Amino acid sequence: MSDRQLTHKERGIYEDPVEIDPHLWEELASLHPDEVCVRAEVRYHKDQKCYLVPFLNKAYACCPSRRIIENIKGGHPGNISFQFYLVLLTYLLRALSLGISSSMVTGNEIKGGNFFFKGPHALFTRPLENRFGHDPKAFLDAGLLLGGKATQFGDASFRLWPLPRIPMGYILWEADEEFPARLVITFDAHIDKHFPLDVIWAMVNEVGLMLLKSV
Repeated sequence: MSDRQLTHKERGIYEDPVEIDPHLWEELASLHPDEVCVRAEVRYHKDQKCYLVPFLNKAYACCPSRRIIENIKGGHPGNISFQFYLVLLTYLLRALSLGISSSMVTGNEIKGGNFFFKGPHALFTRPLENRFGHDPKAFLDAGLLLGGKATQFGDASFRLWPLPRIPMGYILWEADEEFPARLVITFDAHIDKHFPLDVIWAMVNEVGLMLLKSV
């Protein structure tokens, strides 16, 4: 699979999952499920011909033959966004059989991230700062509800596992009379071996929206 930007078409942003590049589905369908399962640490349902992929506190069926992703516990497939499709498909195609590294890095420390994660590609922090900047307890509660584990940084922090090989850290400093709230997102140092920058950005968007909706 190439490292081309997958979310953009003539500088626009795709929104509908049906606009996913069909070559991604074709490539996934061509791979042997055993190989995908080992790399991505997922399971495969042979009867339904779907990969079973955990994402935060839920699980999804990704079915190359039907070109659809569904919440295993129900819900209308139309509620799942283009970016979510992009993240899961890219994960199944690109994830490497690597252990978790010994360090976490910020977006700016990822190769190319200091240039990419700006402007329209800024990481999803401001909405979370606005929502939780005066309520770090609610922020921690949101993370725990999504399956996160509390960590000891800032005024509230936790580590989440959006995908089996992709941990993320969230650290919030509460707003006070002098300074506004500040949120930092960290990633396992191997993140760029699994995902290109635009898919990291898409994943952060999806996780951020889920945090906002969780409490």
